[in-house]
Amino acid sequence: MTIAKRLAALALALCLFLPAAPAHGQEGGATRATVQPLFTPGQDVTAAVVARLDKARGSVLVQAYSFTSQPRAEALIRAHQRRVLVAVIVDKGQRAAKGGQAGRLAQAGVQVYVDAAHAIAHNKVMVIDQRTVLAGSFNWTASAQARNAENLMAVNSRQAAQEYAHNWLTHLAHSQPWAVAD
Repeated sequence: MTIAKRLAALALALCLFLPAAPAHGQEGGATRATVQPLFTPGQDVTAAVVARLDKARGSVLVQAYSFTSQPRAEALIRAHQRRVLVAVIVDKGQRAAKGGQAGRLAQAGVQVYVDAAHAIAHNKVMVIDQRTVLAGSFNWTASAQARNAENLMAVNSRQAAQEYAHNWLTHLAHSQPWAVAD
């Protein structure tokens, strides 16, 4: 079985076998979903993302349109080194992106895939530990933090995480592994 198929099977298992989130209002100590909106300029969204990555213990699934952010790449590599399952899907434009981090991630052993099935794979999503979803306009670039007006929603919800992970798997199915240069 190829690495891509093994990763897909593991990711699918993570998604399908998550405990169901309790219904709203259900007793038994169920926690409610929480949402934290983050914005640039004005907030250090990169630091907020890195802090969440540094706390990851099980898995991190990423979809990134543009990925040139060194701090976020370093946080993903640290997570990988802690034996967190880290898998990244990038847009085909990242193959030639100046300052792109996908190759660096792949060289570090992170599973990186290229989604070339669409005009652009414009998703900017992260699912952490099958519980937290980070999604919004916030690209994985220094400009997103320093120069742009961007937003990122941090949603703590098993149901949302499961739905985003399912979508991630849909894109993994037609993505190709990043070719690591020898």
